[in-house]
Amino acid sequence: MVPLPSFAEFCRHFANEDACVQALFHSRWPEGFRCPDCRCEHYYLIRTRRLPLYECISCGRQTSLTAGTVMEKSRTALTRWFQAFYLLSQPSGISSMALSEIIGVTYKTAWHISHKIRHAMHLDEIGRLLSGNVRVEAFTYGSALFADGIQPLLIGGSFDSEGKLNHVKIEQPHPDYIDHQARFIFPSGINAFVQNHVEPEAQITQVKRMAKSHPSLLPLRLRLNLWLNDTFFGIGAKHLQAYADEFCYRLNQTFRRVSPIESLLQHCAASPALVYKELTRSRPVLPPAWLTFGSRSRWKSYHQVQWLN
Repeated sequence: MVPLPSFAEFCRHFANEDACVQALFHSRWPEGFRCPDCRCEHYYLIRTRRLPLYECISCGRQTSLTAGTVMEKSRTALTRWFQAFYLLSQPSGISSMALSEIIGVTYKTAWHISHKIRHAMHLDEIGRLLSGNVRVEAFTYGSALFADGIQPLLIGGSFDSEGKLNHVKIEQPHPDYIDHQARFIFPSGINAFVQNHVEPEAQITQVKRMAKSHPSLLPLRLRLNLWLNDTFFGIGAKHLQAYADEFCYRLNQTFRRVSPIESLLQHCAASPALVYKELTRSRPVLPPAWLTFGSRSRWKSYHQVQWLN
């Protein structure tokens, strides 16, 4: 695997739009341009806009460089997008607040860019099923001090014939599969995870609740909790799955021993943009624990009393 350049080196290499255009073109069409309609490889290059257009010689269709990518219809400069690709490909990731300061965009723009990139990560991961010897465990995200507010999660790991972990998936189960009060996952939730993310011929070990975690999976469970809290100061239930997908994507890239920035650019060049309306729509998640108390302050007061006792 080629060593990852420093951020300063990366920014120098992609210091202008032309360099980004060339890299994006080769990531989108690694074997050369192909018209989306007729698959013709010959085109006229049109440079009358900020980004080039490619007009098919055969059928006349004009194709934008960013059409069909996570950057479609974005007014943000490609240089800033490329900087975001680099920063989100790093093992530690980056918060939207830090991203906005580094690449020089508003927090809202940085937040939207981050989630568009996470969506590309998600699309790549859903096509890869767990195989071989698979172990599935339940765990939680959140503080044990607020036991009624933790988020149940499932983690699945593929192990090769030598017992080495080589693929991981983490899922936030649908609330229908969870006991809302006790916050544990029903067997039906584990079965749904297996059906959606595990190859039919895989050998599966389903770990019962409160059982000892596998020594290869336990550190990942702890790392996810620490990463979400240290980098983002906590994540709510609505977008928790997107951040779990990001965590698994980078981890699985290390298992595959591929260049994280090159592979992320390829996936972003092949993934459709996530529109803001879709990003912000409501999702089926567990209701906030404080609702049963009528207000957040009453919920916190209740727990404070419990701690004192």
